Amino acid sequence: MLTNAETALLGLLAEGPAHAWQLQKQVEHRSMRTWTDLSQSTIYKQLGSLEAAGSVVASDEVAEGRLRKVYAITDAGRAALAESLLGLLSDPEFPNQRIDIATYNVDQAPRDDVLRALAEYRAKVVETIEGWRGLERYLIESGCPRHRLAISRRSIRLCEGDLAWLDEFVAELKES
Repeated sequence: MLTNAETALLGLLAEGPAHAWQLQKQVEHRSMRTWTDLSQSTIYKQLGSLEAAGSVVASDEVAEGRLRKVYAITDAGRAALAESLLGLLSDPEFPNQRIDIATYNVDQAPRDDVLRALAEYRAKVVETIEGWRGLERYLIESGCPRHRLAISRRSIRLCEGDLAWLDEFVAELKES
């Protein structure tokens, strides 16, 4: 089974061969760090793992006067990618969130301080929604395939659900 980072990299390479620096730029350009475990160091490490597993092949290419390794997905890599994607699509993930620890123990802090902290939390969620909406607008303007819009739209809906829960929780705290 592929890691999430390996799956994301194979997804990028399924679009066409690339060297590590190009992949890094694609990750930045697409804001993939907000929804993947990819960092610059991870990209290089994962490419090595994928090459060792036979999921990608590397070839040397001179670009801009530099010798670079260009990676391309193999047939085995495409099969592994499809298997990983189907697994990710069929198995919901419910992450642990720090807010859960805080709400469980909310009675251990002064109520007015809790309400102030939750107001800050709410403002940050609203700001996050606006960021995702900005990404959605950019993706639409860029002619991005509809299925890629799901990244921003799902995140918007999750944040909106968080706001609905938060407003209900704050109302309950104020009543008690």
